[in-house]
Formats: sequence, structure tokens, C-alpha cells
Amino acid sequence: MSPTQPPRSVLIANQKGGVGKSSIVAAVAGMVSAAGRRVLVVDADQQANVTSSDLGVEGDRGKGLSMALQYAHPLEPTREVRPNLDLIPGGPALAVIGAIAATAAQSGMDLRGNLVSTLNDLQSVEHYDLILIDSGPGDAPLLDALLGTARYLLVPTKDDDASLSGVELLAARYLRARENGSLIQLLGVVLFDANPRATARNREVFEQVEDLLDGSGAAPFETFIRSDRAAAVDLRIRHLTPAELVAAAEDQLKNRIQRLRDKKRLGERLWSRDPSGLASDYQSLTREVLSRLASAEKDEVSGGVA
Repeated sequence: MSPTQPPRSVLIANQKGGVGKSSIVAAVAGMVSAAGRRVLVVDADQQANVTSSDLGVEGDRGKGLSMALQYAHPLEPTREVRPNLDLIPGGPALAVIGAIAATAAQSGMDLRGNLVSTLNDLQSVEHYDLILIDSGPGDAPLLDALLGTARYLLVPTKDDDASLSGVELLAARYLRARENGSLIQLLGVVLFDANPRATARNREVFEQVEDLLDGSGAAPFETFIRSDRAAAVDLRIRHLTPAELVAAAEDQLKNRIQRLRDKKRLGERLWSRDPSGLASDYQSLTREVLSRLASAEKDEVSGGVA
């Protein structure tokens, strides 16, 4: 593999679904872009959760990304889905990639090479400060292409055995990608949908994760994302980022008080009473991700990490 993987490109992956990949992508992208930095989200998932549910974009059902993977067609993002935030939509058109990968060697098709070149071409024009790549849990050929494309890897997991098995499966693919020449580095594993009060269980999970990461040089993230079912429902139904949900909750409280004073009927309400704790978790995770990226880049400049 050539050493041209896009800088500051982070793949969020786990070979188990439902562990917070799309939620983390949307939250981190929203917070970094709100701070004035240009962000690109690449939704490489057939389900397109980050496109349709998290960001509320209709998109092209993954056709553009599929054409880039197959034929190196230029990527055309959906621009300004939030200020400073562009999106390459995902969707069912990506389903064809698994079938095509089976004959790619015979046809000379290079999925990974095509994606690297098209992302680099787009980056050379747009100069994004951060590229976040969301991945689906089941499409192994596409996942291998993404592991050969992204510069860094972040792995979310829940505390159940199936999610941790997904981490273990992904770790094997990550190591194989490195052996095949990928420059991807593991930033770490973040615990998602956790109970803040379950300190003993959380500590046990971190110990398991450290065993899974043995030899990787990466420690689990100190930040974990708490379980908040009501906020999770509001985020998806209303297509909001965590910071946007906090603002919506504050507006609802103000409007509720005014409507009660005016004796008017209350409108459609949020399910979450106070999403600020969840938003704070995502803010801490975003800071930690950016800190680890800065440290990794500093090591590269000094020659510490290849």
C-alpha cells in the first residue's frame, strides 16, 4: 500500500452492530464543526444511520461512494449539512461492494486504492481539518478497504460479550491491514451506553479491552458514553447532534413556562428532560480524540511512530 492515506482521517468501526459508531461520528463531527473546523463525514454503511437518522439528510443512497470505490469517480459531498460539516452519504447502493470484491483481483479493481485516491483528491481541494468514516458491522471487504484508507481507528463497544467479541474480530483485521502495509493506527476503544454508577463492571470491561489491545500501544479512552435511552430516542427522531439536543431542551423549557403562563396547549415534547450529561460525555470524548490525534501526529513528526 502507498503511504498516501488521508491525514486526520479516523475510521470508527466494530464488527458488532449497535455499539454507537454512528452516534459517535455524528456527535464528534458536530462538535468539531461547531468550533469552526471543517469536517467531512463519510458514511460507509448500507444502513446510512449517520446520514438519515443522525444528520437528517436524504442523500444519494450511497451511489456516489459506491462509484468512487468501484471506478474512482470523484466524490461529491453534500455540503454544509451543518455549518462547516460536509457529508458523503451512505445507503443500500453500497451492498454491491461485497459481491464485487470477490472478483476484484481478477478484474484489476482496487477498492482501497480507488477510495484513497478520491478522498485525497477531495481533500486537496477542500482542506478538511478532520475526516470521520462510519462503517457497517458486516461488510468485510468494504471494512478491509476502509482499514487501508483511514489513518486512525477508533473502536466503540458496549460491555456485553458480543460487542467485545466484535472488538476482537476487528483487532485481527486491523493487524492484518497493518501487515499488508496500511499506516492506520489504533487510537483506542471507547465504552458506549455505559452505566456511570457501575464502576466495578466498567473497570472490568476496561481490563478486558486492555487485554484485547495488548501490543497495540493504545489504551482505552478514559471517557465513556453514558446510557441515556430518552436522549438517544430524541437524537434519532429529531436528527439532532447532542449539542443541538441540549439547545432544543433549553428552548422547550422556556417555551413550556411561557405556554403555561399563557394557558396554551403544550406542543410536541422531548423525551429527555436533561441531555446535558450525555452531551458532556461526547464533549469530553471529542477533546480526548483530538488530543490523541495531536499526540500521534507529534510522534510521527519526531519519528516515534511509523
